[in-house]
Amino acid sequence: MRRILPLFLLIAFVLLAAVPARTGALTDPATHLTYMTEQYWPMNYTRDGRLTGLAVELLRRMWREMGVPEQPIQLFPWPRAYDMGHVDPRTVLFSMYRTKGRDPDFKWVGPIVRGKTEVFTLRSRHLGARSLRDLAGWRLTAVREVASANILRDAGLPYTGSGSPDTAIKMLTRDRVDAVAMDAMQFHHFAARLGCPTGEFKPVMTLCTDPLYFAFSRDTPDALIRRFQRALDAVTHRPGYRTLLDKYLN
Repeated sequence: MRRILPLFLLIAFVLLAAVPARTGALTDPATHLTYMTEQYWPMNYTRDGRLTGLAVELLRRMWREMGVPEQPIQLFPWPRAYDMGHVDPRTVLFSMYRTKGRDPDFKWVGPIVRGKTEVFTLRSRHLGARSLRDLAGWRLTAVREVASANILRDAGLPYTGSGSPDTAIKMLTRDRVDAVAMDAMQFHHFAARLGCPTGEFKPVMTLCTDPLYFAFSRDTPDALIRRFQRALDAVTHRPGYRTLLDKYLN
């Protein structure tokens, strides 16, 4: 009996010692956020049923740096995710272009990488443009609420909003529009996935080259934003970061 009692006390001590660490993880404010993203290769996308990509892997490394257990990431079409990020409290939306128009609407952690948004046409149409004014009268499309759609809207250019990148590209190939305004990486990825020949399209102008960020809802505490930024800075200064970039961008 005397031998059993110390063993029992030892087991109880180990179990009790583990409780504060687990409780601390559950009460961490980073676990009370809703993380949302879209299909946006190579930043965030599904492969073999698992969410992956440069931004997804960065976020997972940031959680480890912060001592936060891996959190669920919800996948939505971008228009829905963007609307939820605007309205719902305690949300994180990525990967998002940080533009002047969006800047006051969110709190930001980044940059992740610098992106490029362009206007694409069919090469066979022989269209050209040097400025937004040259696009006047064109039949344009862009995915709703993406950076390119916001740029067209702010310039007073009418466009047809599409629900997804592949829908926008199909509109172009079926001659329903003259041009698609879209992130360059995303355009080439979805065009290839649709089986479109590489030389079928051409970019006629660049709309923006803004950086991509993690966008947090405005109600996120500033102290938590600083924690995420410190974690990202730590991750990107480690030797393995270059390997991560090469994996997804080269």
